[in-house]
Amino acid sequence: MTILSSRRSRWWLALGIVLLLALVAGGFVYHKLTAVRLGQSSVGLTPLTELGSQKYHGMEGGLYPGGSNERPSEHEAAGVKMANEIRPLASNGTVDEANGKIGFVAVGMSNTSLEFETFLDQTDEIPQLDTAVVFVDGAQHSKASQFVADPNDDYWTVLGERLADASLSDEQVQIVWLKEARARTNLPFPLDALLLKADLREIIELLYERFPNLKIVYLSSRTYGGYATIDLNPEPYAYQSAFAVKWLIEDQIDGDVGLNYDPEKGTVYAPWLSWGPYLWADGLAAEHEGFIWEQSDFSFDGTHTSPSGQAKVAGLLYHFLRTDETAVPWFLSAEAGQ
Repeated sequence: MTILSSRRSRWWLALGIVLLLALVAGGFVYHKLTAVRLGQSSVGLTPLTELGSQKYHGMEGGLYPGGSNERPSEHEAAGVKMANEIRPLASNGTVDEANGKIGFVAVGMSNTSLEFETFLDQTDEIPQLDTAVVFVDGAQHSKASQFVADPNDDYWTVLGERLADASLSDEQVQIVWLKEARARTNLPFPLDALLLKADLREIIELLYERFPNLKIVYLSSRTYGGYATIDLNPEPYAYQSAFAVKWLIEDQIDGDVGLNYDPEKGTVYAPWLSWGPYLWADGLAAEHEGFIWEQSDFSFDGTHTSPSGQAKVAGLLYHFLRTDETAVPWFLSAEAGQ
């Protein structure tokens, strides 16, 4: 624990130095937040999945390096290998094919909880779902990333209570869906994204400490924030949150020692990281082409998803888990692949 705490201190110190030097040098472009208004059906930004090798304020798009939306082949192979190692576990963490459990936990804020609960409402109807999979909604209202990144926050106490209610031990948790954002950020880009990235990294370290058999974390960034009428996480911060996810995953792909998941490369400090479903679209801008976010997909504050918006996210999560090569081996029963 002392070693991990020391690593965290060095990470935050390094981040602080980088941010300070960047501000002094004037190297960051200030992307000022314009006043939000109800019914802002488009903000004119391009989804990362469509941005590709083009730049947003000097930063390359795409979910993965090189402007690509596909995982690099080596990272993909490692994820598939990890997925095939997931087995039902007894409460002490030993393999138990007959009675063991595969714990899947959602971690995040209120939106994450609302959307995951909608997903859970549909799990009884999922064909060929592996019966060993146990889902737990660990996401909590008012728990933005800066709170979950604090090991002393009561988020972690409540998470433990929810696991106990599901009769799931820490040793049985092997997969996490992590969707977070910083509350009321007003820093220029990319400072806002870098701070969120630091929060996400801290959260992942805490998760790996808590869950010794955690193998995979899927990350998602925010939904559209253009309809927001409050300053909790409006545009462009909702859009820019995706860069935090992208850069964190790229750090692992690039061999960041502190995010190592491969025992053959040294001490393991983290699970394998990947994008889960990418949720952002520019409001109604693609109305005649594909996925859109309507004002009715959000509650009165334009920030929290309404039942229709929750259903959209739940559907994207389900499609991802049912089709992604790193999810199919554990999400679906063995018979599904025959």
